[in-house]
Amino acid sequence: MQNHYEILGVSSTASTAEIKAAFRQQAKLYHPDKNPHGKEQFGKILLAYEVLVDSSRRRQYDLKLKHGSDSYSSKKTASKQKEWGFSDEELKRRQYYKEHYKKEYERYTKSGSVPKKTYNEYKYILFAAPLAVGLLMFIINSYEQSAAAEEEKKTISIPEKKDELKMTDDPFTIYFKNPVFDTAANRSLTIKNFSGSDLVIDLFDDRNKFVRSCVIKSGFYVELGQLPAKLIDLKILSGKNWNKQKTHKGLSVIGGFSDHENYSILNSKQTNGLSITIDDSALKNLDKIDEKEFFRRN
Repeated sequence: MQNHYEILGVSSTASTAEIKAAFRQQAKLYHPDKNPHGKEQFGKILLAYEVLVDSSRRRQYDLKLKHGSDSYSSKKTASKQKEWGFSDEELKRRQYYKEHYKKEYERYTKSGSVPKKTYNEYKYILFAAPLAVGLLMFIINSYEQSAAAEEEKKTISIPEKKDELKMTDDPFTIYFKNPVFDTAANRSLTIKNFSGSDLVIDLFDDRNKFVRSCVIKSGFYVELGQLPAKLIDLKILSGKNWNKQKTHKGLSVIGGFSDHENYSILNSKQTNGLSITIDDSALKNLDKIDEKEFFRRN
Protein backbone atom coordinates (compact mmCIF):
# COMPACT_ATOMS: atom_id res chain seq x y z
CA MET A 1 0.00 0.00 0.00
CA GLN A 2 1.16 3.56 -0.71
CA ASN A 3 1.96 5.80 2.22
CA HIS A 4 0.90 9.46 2.35
CA TYR A 5 4.21 10.69 0.88
CA GLU A 6 3.89 8.36 -2.13
CA ILE A 7 0.26 9.39 -2.70
CA LEU A 8 1.28 13.07 -2.94
CA GLY A 9 4.47 12.21 -4.87
CA VAL A 10 6.87 13.86 -2.40
CA SER A 11 9.81 12.62 -0.33
CA SER A 12 9.56 11.98 3.41
CA THR A 13 11.73 15.07 3.98
CA ALA A 14 9.53 17.40 1.92
CA SER A 15 8.78 20.83 3.36
CA THR A 16 5.27 22.09 4.09
CA ALA A 17 5.44 24.31 1.00
CA GLU A 18 6.37 21.33 -1.20
CA ILE A 19 3.50 19.28 0.27
CA LYS A 20 0.99 22.10 -0.39
CA ALA A 21 2.26 22.51 -3.96
CA ALA A 22 2.00 18.76 -4.59
CA PHE A 23 -1.54 18.69 -3.19
CA ARG A 24 -2.69 21.57 -5.41
CA GLN A 25 -1.29 19.80 -8.47
CA GLN A 26 -2.95 16.48 -7.56
CA ALA A 27 -6.25 18.16 -6.62
CA LYS A 28 -6.53 19.74 -10.08
CA LEU A 29 -6.32 16.27 -11.63
CA TYR A 30 -8.69 14.36 -9.34
CA HIS A 31 -11.17 16.87 -7.89
CA PRO A 32 -14.69 15.46 -8.49
CA ASP A 33 -15.82 18.68 -10.21
CA LYS A 34 -13.12 18.17 -12.86
CA ASN A 35 -12.80 14.38 -12.85
CA PRO A 36 -16.03 12.46 -12.08
CA HIS A 37 -14.01 9.26 -11.65
CA GLY A 38 -11.41 10.81 -9.33
CA LYS A 39 -13.46 11.01 -6.13
CA GLU A 40 -11.79 8.00 -4.46
CA GLN A 41 -8.27 9.16 -5.36
CA PHE A 42 -9.11 12.71 -4.30
CA GLY A 43 -10.17 11.38 -0.90
CA LYS A 44 -6.75 9.68 -0.51
CA ILE A 45 -4.94 12.85 -1.61
CA LEU A 46 -6.95 14.99 0.81
CA LEU A 47 -6.30 12.61 3.75
CA ALA A 48 -2.57 12.54 2.97
CA TYR A 49 -2.45 16.35 2.81
CA GLU A 50 -4.36 16.83 6.09
CA VAL A 51 -1.95 14.50 7.93
CA LEU A 52 1.32 15.83 6.44
CA VAL A 53 0.50 19.54 6.56
CA ASP A 54 -0.20 19.30 10.32
CA SER A 55 3.21 19.12 12.06
CA SER A 56 1.88 17.19 15.08
CA ARG A 57 -0.01 14.58 13.03
CA ARG A 58 2.96 14.29 10.65
CA ARG A 59 5.36 13.49 13.53
CA GLN A 60 3.01 10.78 14.76
CA TYR A 61 2.64 9.37 11.23
CA ASP A 62 6.44 9.36 10.66
CA LEU A 63 6.88 7.56 13.99
CA LYS A 64 4.41 4.87 12.91
CA LEU A 65 6.23 4.43 9.59
CA LYS A 66 9.61 4.15 11.38
CA HIS A 67 8.48 1.62 13.96
CA GLY A 68 6.69 -0.42 11.31
CA SER A 69 10.05 -0.77 9.46
CA ASP A 70 11.97 -1.54 12.68
CA SER A 71 9.46 -4.23 13.62
CA TYR A 72 9.94 -5.94 10.24
CA SER A 73 13.74 -5.86 10.66
CA SER A 74 13.51 -7.26 14.19
CA LYS A 75 11.32 -10.16 13.02
CA LYS A 76 13.86 -11.06 10.33
CA THR A 77 16.67 -11.03 12.92
CA ALA A 78 14.65 -13.14 15.33
CA SER A 79 13.91 -15.60 12.54
CA LYS A 80 17.59 -15.97 11.78
CA GLN A 81 18.37 -16.55 15.46
CA LYS A 82 15.89 -19.44 15.58
CA GLU A 83 17.77 -21.22 12.82
CA TRP A 84 20.88 -21.63 14.98
CA GLY A 85 21.42 -25.21 16.18
CA PHE A 86 24.04 -27.91 16.73
CA SER A 87 24.44 -31.35 15.31
CA ASP A 88 24.74 -34.47 17.46
CA GLU A 89 28.48 -34.57 16.73
CA GLU A 90 28.92 -30.98 17.92
CA LEU A 91 26.93 -31.68 21.10
CA LYS A 92 29.18 -34.67 21.86
CA ARG A 93 32.27 -32.56 21.29
CA ARG A 94 30.95 -29.91 23.64
CA GLN A 95 30.19 -32.53 26.29
CA TYR A 96 33.74 -33.84 25.96
CA TYR A 97 35.27 -30.40 26.48
CA LYS A 98 33.00 -29.79 29.47
CA GLU A 99 34.23 -32.97 31.16
CA HIS A 100 37.83 -32.25 30.10
CA TYR A 101 37.79 -28.77 31.65
CA LYS A 102 36.23 -30.15 34.80
CA LYS A 103 39.08 -32.65 35.21
CA GLU A 104 41.68 -29.97 34.43
CA TYR A 105 40.15 -27.62 36.98
CA GLU A 106 40.17 -30.30 39.68
CA ARG A 107 43.83 -31.08 38.90
CA TYR A 108 44.71 -27.38 38.97
CA THR A 109 43.07 -26.82 42.37
CA LYS A 110 45.02 -29.76 43.82
CA SER A 111 48.42 -28.98 42.33
CA GLY A 112 48.21 -25.14 42.41
CA SER A 113 49.74 -24.88 38.92
CA VAL A 114 48.14 -23.40 35.82
CA PRO A 115 47.78 -26.00 33.02
CA LYS A 116 49.09 -25.02 29.61
CA LYS A 117 46.29 -24.49 27.10
CA THR A 118 46.27 -26.63 23.97
CA TYR A 119 45.48 -25.57 20.37
CA ASN A 120 42.04 -27.26 20.57
CA GLU A 121 41.15 -25.23 23.65
CA TYR A 122 41.96 -21.98 21.88
CA LYS A 123 39.95 -23.15 18.86
CA TYR A 124 36.95 -23.75 21.10
CA ILE A 125 37.25 -20.27 22.59
CA LEU A 126 37.41 -18.68 19.12
CA PHE A 127 34.30 -20.59 18.09
CA ALA A 128 32.34 -19.69 21.21
CA ALA A 129 33.14 -15.94 21.18
CA PRO A 130 31.10 -15.05 18.04
CA LEU A 131 28.22 -17.12 19.39
CA ALA A 132 28.26 -15.19 22.65
CA VAL A 133 28.41 -11.86 20.82
CA GLY A 134 25.47 -12.84 18.58
CA LEU A 135 23.41 -13.89 21.60
CA LEU A 136 24.21 -10.61 23.34
CA MET A 137 23.16 -8.58 20.27
CA PHE A 138 19.91 -10.54 20.07
CA ILE A 139 19.12 -9.75 23.72
CA ILE A 140 19.94 -6.04 23.25
CA ASN A 141 17.81 -5.83 20.10
CA SER A 142 14.85 -7.50 21.83
CA TYR A 143 15.16 -5.07 24.74
CA GLU A 144 15.30 -2.02 22.43
CA GLN A 145 12.27 -3.27 20.52
CA SER A 146 10.27 -3.65 23.75
CA ALA A 147 11.38 -0.21 24.95
CA ALA A 148 10.40 1.37 21.61
CA ALA A 149 6.97 -0.28 21.76
CA GLU A 150 6.40 1.06 25.28
CA GLU A 151 7.53 4.54 24.23
CA GLU A 152 5.16 4.46 21.25
CA LYS A 153 2.25 3.62 23.56
CA LYS A 154 3.12 6.65 25.69
CA THR A 155 3.66 9.16 22.88
CA ILE A 156 0.97 8.14 20.36
CA SER A 157 -2.47 8.85 21.73
CA ILE A 158 -5.64 7.88 19.92
CA PRO A 159 -7.52 11.11 19.13
CA GLU A 160 -11.13 11.44 20.15
CA LYS A 161 -13.36 10.54 17.23
CA LYS A 162 -15.24 13.56 15.94
CA ASP A 163 -17.50 14.35 12.98
CA GLU A 164 -15.26 15.29 10.06
CA LEU A 165 -16.38 17.80 7.45
CA LYS A 166 -14.84 16.78 4.12
CA MET A 167 -14.39 18.68 0.88
CA THR A 168 -16.46 16.01 -0.88
CA ASP A 169 -19.45 16.48 1.46
CA ASP A 170 -22.59 18.25 0.25
CA PRO A 171 -24.63 18.83 3.42
CA PHE A 172 -27.50 21.05 2.23
CA THR A 173 -28.26 20.04 -1.38
CA ILE A 174 -30.88 17.55 -0.18
CA TYR A 175 -32.58 20.38 1.72
CA PHE A 176 -32.53 22.95 -1.10
CA LYS A 177 -33.04 20.33 -3.87
CA ASN A 178 -32.51 20.43 -7.65
CA PRO A 179 -28.97 21.79 -8.14
CA VAL A 180 -28.36 23.54 -11.48
CA PHE A 181 -25.78 22.43 -14.06
CA ASP A 182 -25.98 24.90 -16.95
CA THR A 183 -23.95 23.38 -19.82
CA ALA A 184 -24.95 26.19 -22.17
CA ALA A 185 -23.63 29.10 -20.09
CA ASN A 186 -20.92 26.88 -18.56
CA ARG A 187 -19.67 29.62 -16.25
CA SER A 188 -16.80 28.75 -13.89
CA LEU A 189 -16.10 30.20 -10.45
CA THR A 190 -13.09 29.66 -8.17
CA ILE A 191 -13.59 30.19 -4.43
CA LYS A 192 -10.52 30.25 -2.13
CA ASN A 193 -10.79 29.93 1.65
CA PHE A 194 -8.02 31.51 3.78
CA SER A 195 -10.30 32.57 6.63
CA GLY A 196 -9.16 30.08 9.26
CA SER A 197 -12.70 28.65 9.44
CA ASP A 198 -14.39 25.88 7.45
CA LEU A 199 -17.09 27.10 5.03
CA VAL A 200 -20.32 25.73 3.59
CA ILE A 201 -21.37 27.90 0.64
CA ASP A 202 -24.77 27.93 -1.11
CA LEU A 203 -25.01 29.67 -4.51
CA PHE A 204 -28.22 31.25 -5.86
CA ASP A 205 -29.05 32.78 -9.27
CA ASP A 206 -30.66 36.15 -10.03
CA ARG A 207 -34.12 34.67 -9.39
CA ASN A 208 -33.02 33.43 -5.97
CA LYS A 209 -33.12 29.84 -7.24
CA PHE A 210 -30.71 27.41 -5.58
CA VAL A 211 -27.78 26.54 -7.88
CA ARG A 212 -25.12 24.62 -5.96
CA SER A 213 -23.74 23.81 -2.48
CA CYS A 214 -20.10 23.09 -1.63
CA VAL A 215 -17.69 22.66 1.30
CA ILE A 216 -14.36 24.51 1.46
CA LYS A 217 -12.08 23.69 4.37
CA SER A 218 -9.66 26.33 5.60
CA GLY A 219 -6.59 26.56 3.34
CA PHE A 220 -8.32 25.00 0.31
CA TYR A 221 -10.20 26.15 -2.77
CA VAL A 222 -12.86 24.80 -5.15
CA GLU A 223 -13.50 25.33 -8.84
CA LEU A 224 -17.19 25.13 -9.73
CA GLY A 225 -18.19 24.61 -13.34
CA GLN A 226 -21.38 24.54 -15.41
CA LEU A 227 -22.87 27.48 -13.49
CA PRO A 228 -25.58 29.73 -14.96
CA ALA A 229 -24.61 33.07 -16.48
CA LYS A 230 -25.98 35.13 -13.60
CA LEU A 231 -25.27 34.52 -9.93
CA ILE A 232 -26.61 36.97 -7.40
CA ASP A 233 -25.92 35.67 -3.89
CA LEU A 234 -23.43 33.44 -2.09
CA LYS A 235 -24.74 32.49 1.33
CA ILE A 236 -21.89 31.43 3.60
CA LEU A 237 -21.99 29.31 6.78
CA SER A 238 -18.65 29.48 8.64
CA GLY A 239 -17.35 27.86 11.82
CA LYS A 240 -15.36 25.02 13.34
CA ASN A 241 -16.02 21.47 14.60
CA TRP A 242 -18.77 20.16 12.33
CA ASN A 243 -21.70 18.42 14.02
CA LYS A 244 -23.69 16.17 11.68
CA GLN A 245 -26.52 15.82 14.24
CA LYS A 246 -27.10 19.54 14.86
CA THR A 247 -30.69 20.65 14.30
CA HIS A 248 -32.10 24.09 13.47
CA LYS A 249 -35.24 25.32 15.18
CA GLY A 250 -38.26 25.25 12.92
CA LEU A 251 -36.28 23.87 9.95
CA SER A 252 -36.11 20.37 8.46
CA VAL A 253 -32.34 20.52 7.99
CA ILE A 254 -29.58 18.79 9.94
CA GLY A 255 -25.92 19.73 10.28
CA GLY A 256 -23.96 22.74 11.50
CA PHE A 257 -20.86 23.94 13.33
CA SER A 258 -20.50 23.54 17.09
CA ASP A 259 -18.06 26.47 17.47
CA HIS A 260 -17.96 30.03 16.06
CA GLU A 261 -20.92 29.46 13.74
CA ASN A 262 -21.82 32.51 11.62
CA TYR A 263 -24.17 33.15 8.68
CA SER A 264 -23.13 35.70 6.01
CA ILE A 265 -24.06 36.74 2.49
CA LEU A 266 -21.93 37.93 -0.45
CA ASN A 267 -23.33 39.44 -3.63
CA SER A 268 -21.45 38.08 -6.66
CA LYS A 269 -21.53 41.56 -8.21
CA GLN A 270 -18.98 42.58 -5.57
CA THR A 271 -16.42 40.21 -7.16
CA ASN A 272 -14.83 39.94 -10.59
CA GLY A 273 -17.20 37.09 -11.36
CA LEU A 274 -14.40 34.56 -11.93
CA SER A 275 -12.60 34.22 -8.61
CA ILE A 276 -13.46 34.92 -4.96
CA THR A 277 -10.95 34.91 -2.09
CA ILE A 278 -12.33 34.79 1.45
CA ASP A 279 -9.79 35.54 4.17
CA ASP A 280 -10.36 36.34 7.84
CA SER A 281 -10.81 40.07 7.22
CA ALA A 282 -13.23 39.56 4.31
CA LEU A 283 -15.29 37.07 6.31
CA LYS A 284 -15.68 39.51 9.22
CA ASN A 285 -16.78 42.32 6.86
CA LEU A 286 -19.50 40.33 5.08
CA ASP A 287 -23.14 41.22 5.72
CA LYS A 288 -24.53 39.01 8.50
CA ILE A 289 -27.82 37.13 8.18
CA ASP A 290 -29.70 34.78 10.50
CA GLU A 291 -30.11 31.06 9.94
CA LYS A 292 -33.73 31.52 8.82
CA GLU A 293 -32.56 33.73 5.95
CA PHE A 294 -29.69 31.36 5.12
CA PHE A 295 -32.05 28.38 4.79
CA ARG A 296 -34.86 30.31 3.03
CA ARG A 297 -35.89 28.62 -0.21
CA ASN A 298 -38.42 29.48 -2.91
